[in-house]
Formats: sequence, C-alpha cells, structure tokens
Amino acid sequence: ATMPSIRALAPARRAGRVPSPRLPRASSSCSSEAPNRQASPPSSSSSSSSDGTREGDPVAGRRVVSLAALAAAAAALGSPRLALANVVGDDAGEPTGLDPAGARPRLRKCPATYNCVSTTSTGGAPEQYATAWTAPVKNLDEAIAQITAATSRACPDARRLDAFETEDGSRYVRFATLGKLGVDNVEFLIKNEGVGDRGWDGDEDQKRDYLVTYRSFATTVKYVYPFMTPVSDLGEQRKRMERIRAEVEWPRVGCEIEGFCDNDL
Repeated sequence: ATMPSIRALAPARRAGRVPSPRLPRASSSCSSEAPNRQASPPSSSSSSSSDGTREGDPVAGRRVVSLAALAAAAAALGSPRLALANVVGDDAGEPTGLDPAGARPRLRKCPATYNCVSTTSTGGAPEQYATAWTAPVKNLDEAIAQITAATSRACPDARRLDAFETEDGSRYVRFATLGKLGVDNVEFLIKNEGVGDRGWDGDEDQKRDYLVTYRSFATTVKYVYPFMTPVSDLGEQRKRMERIRAEVEWPRVGCEIEGFCDNDL
C-alpha cells in the first residue's frame, strides 16, 4: 500500500518544480562583455548525485565545492552583471587614496595578488605597471572635469566616491565601477606639476601640461578552490584605462611623437 502512494506523489513533485530565475542583464558596464553561456545545474531528488557521490560524504562535498567554485569563476567572466548600486566604499580591505610611505603625494602600488595597474607600480610585476598621461588643460579644475566626464562615457555605471586636494595642490578623485569579477576602483592623482625636464626639445610645448597618475584595481581577489590561485580578469584594468584615455584624448608620457607607441598598451 505504501509503494503506490509514493509513486502517485512523484509526478506531482516533478510538476511543481520552479526553474531558477535568471539575473537581469546590466544595461551598461565598464568591461567588455562575452556571450552568456551559463547553464542551469541539473537537480535530483535522490540521495546520490549524477556522478555517483552520496549526500553527506565530506570528500565528495569538497569535490563538488571545488567544481562549483570553478564554474562560478568561469561564469563571472562571461555572464552579465547586475547594475552598480549603493556603492558607498570599498568592497574589500585594499586601501585607497595616497600612499602614506611617499615623501610626496602619490598613489599606492598594486598588491601582488590583485588584478591591478598603477603608474606607481615600478619594480614589481611588469603587467601591473602603467604609463602616466599628461593633461593639456588650462588648470586642474578643468582636468578634473574632463577626466570625470571621460570616465562616465567609458564606464556609464561609474560612481564618484571621493575627491580632495593635496597639500601641494594636486587633485585626487576616485570612482567605483563594475568589473569582470565584482566592483573595481579607479583612482586619479593629477599632479600640480608637469613631467619635468627630460632633456627633450619637445617638452617646451608641454611645460604647462599636468602629469596624470592613476590606479585601476579590483577590490576583491577571487580564488578557485583548491588551488588558491587568483582568478585573472584578462587584463580588464589596463583595457579600462585605455578606454578612458581614448575618451579624454590625453597623451601618454613618452608617446608624444605620433605613432611611436601605437602598439604599446
């Protein structure tokens, strides 16, 4: 009598399943999109999974967690993200602002494990170093206005979080925007000075141009269990800064001669 009643309930249980909702596609973001190939995971009402592992098995559980983490990391690189909202500060413990160890105002270097580029990251990993720009503008107010507008065009979801003037008159501004793996920060420190004397006649026309330093970084580090290797965002930080520079049309230091740095990104 028991078996028929169980079988009678089985079709009703299957019919009552509700598919998992899909996340809405973001209207705009500051990173390049890839086609969404994320598929819904299969489900089972039995005590054994499709690969033969049983519920409650700690070894099988660890294996499932590691596979799930890998799938989540892969999906994060190719799936749409939610729109940036209510960002009020840093998403993790990586400090922002000026480097307290600097004798003069400067941005911080990139942490070794972070997806990051910075004009201050000299002597570290080459992929984390970025070339500074120059701003051919009349004053620092105009420089801040132009870089804010350019960041908004290149990253429509960007939000300005912080801005201040340093003791030497330089100007700092910070934005938050969506990256491939979460919330990213973009910092600018536009110096109240130029590139200095480089012994080049071409600098005569740029003596009044302001030196633009910057840092773009992910506020969190994603790992894939059990390897504990940081997940790369495939160079998104550098690509973002080039998109912003293309909008503001400021030259890179050392690339003033047309065509000299066309392949140097």
